[in-house]
Amino acid sequence: MKKYIYPALLANAATLGVHWIYNVQYLQNLSEKQSLLFLVQDEQVFKQAAPSFFAYPNTVLGDLSVQGEILKWLYDAKSSNNKFNQADYKTLLLSKFLPGGSYKGYVESYGKKLVAIDLLDQLKTDSSQITLNDDQLVGFIPYILAKELDLSLDDAWSLASLFTKQSFYLDYYRMFDSILENPEEENIKHAIEQSLILAPKDKLPTLEKAIQMSNTNDFIEEYAGRACSVDDAIPVIIHVLYHSTSFEDALNINAKIGGASADRSLLIGAILSQVYDIPTDWNEKVSPKLILK
Repeated sequence: MKKYIYPALLANAATLGVHWIYNVQYLQNLSEKQSLLFLVQDEQVFKQAAPSFFAYPNTVLGDLSVQGEILKWLYDAKSSNNKFNQADYKTLLLSKFLPGGSYKGYVESYGKKLVAIDLLDQLKTDSSQITLNDDQLVGFIPYILAKELDLSLDDAWSLASLFTKQSFYLDYYRMFDSILENPEEENIKHAIEQSLILAPKDKLPTLEKAIQMSNTNDFIEEYAGRACSVDDAIPVIIHVLYHSTSFEDALNINAKIGGASADRSLLIGAILSQVYDIPTDWNEKVSPKLILK
């Protein structure tokens, strides 16, 4: 079984059912009646849970968010071609996202921009007004790949920079590497505390609050957010990593936070699978959908 990627995808699939529900009280009330994990997206639930964004209709248990799909595609491609580079990454995503491509699900802004630039270039039309400089968690997909395939952080950054020029991703890669150097349960809090020295300096105050504040909603309302940007998501991920007591506990906390829960789960799952055991029956819930080459 893949050490980092499978747990990341498992966590992503487990939380897709509530991905992009922003009504925190609704999620809290629902969690008191049933688990928020391993649900299938239901349009009626999303209407009741407004504000929400129902982006993944017709999903079945084990399906992934688009970022989970990218991780799976990237692993399959890179593991069979060690010369796979950024140009190949671009070609791979275009083969999925362009009209007529094999992917039929929701495409996020960075993917739409990539397609728009390519189509305009094909039509010999100026595409210079569209810039690929996103700050979403897609920049961490190559990092998870690098951990799985023992690639360098420079390799990860080379792929990630297809979508962003924000070099702070490299600082975050080093921060997560520092955590993963001491993945034992008894050391995880200390490892997280020590890792913050490697974080981007302007992000440090928020990350410190992430570990100091135990009340999740208070922390998010005052210092972070529930949306997809790195400035929102990374502090929330650090908060969940620090304050959870098991793999399942972390995903439950993350699901109740709402917003970009499935995409945050990719990093949470990859990291905490090195610290805690995954419940044995979870693999049976989604494994047919998560077959990797």
